[in-house]
Amino acid sequence: MSKYLYLLDPGHGGLIDGVYQTSGKRSPKFDDGSILYEGVNNRDNVNRLILELKANDIECIDLVDTNEDISLGERVRKANKLNKDRKCIYLSMHSNASGSGGNWGKARGNGVYIYPTCSKTTRNLATKLNYSIPKYFGDMTKHRGIRERNFYVLRKTNMPAVLLEMGFHDHKEESAIMLTHIWKTLLVDSIVEAIKHFENEN
Repeated sequence: MSKYLYLLDPGHGGLIDGVYQTSGKRSPKFDDGSILYEGVNNRDNVNRLILELKANDIECIDLVDTNEDISLGERVRKANKLNKDRKCIYLSMHSNASGSGGNWGKARGNGVYIYPTCSKTTRNLATKLNYSIPKYFGDMTKHRGIRERNFYVLRKTNMPAVLLEMGFHDHKEESAIMLTHIWKTLLVDSIVEAIKHFENEN
């Protein structure tokens, strides 16, 4: 049994009856007319991550196992309730954007986000992720390092919490790669390695 229960939060909504549940949070249209919906891609990444974590005997759950766009407040309440009975880690999965989604942008890369006054445990996990993610992705994309932000889910959770922005869905070339098996494998493997090292030290 792992020391922590990892609460994986796929940010934003998914598709219900073909309708995306979150306004914005999507790529511009690709040349073939398709779109990367952040919430849909987040859910696929979280599902893949859960499979690999469980294969390594690391306890984890999908905090939002619905395609509805659950409010940030409800996500946090659910996480904090779980943390009362079992030591938890909150890991929020996202992709980034440099604009409103109407046009392709130039920014790209992966980033690790923590609350400015977060715990030492949070910083330790963030440091592990900040090492493993660029190690795996190499020069496939830019690594943007650890950044401090006043995000609601980082501020209001009562447990160690990290938010990951894995790629820019409004960078045309990067968003296309983000949908590939190789990108998703690197994403999963880099996070699993970081968590395994974190578990061994905490």
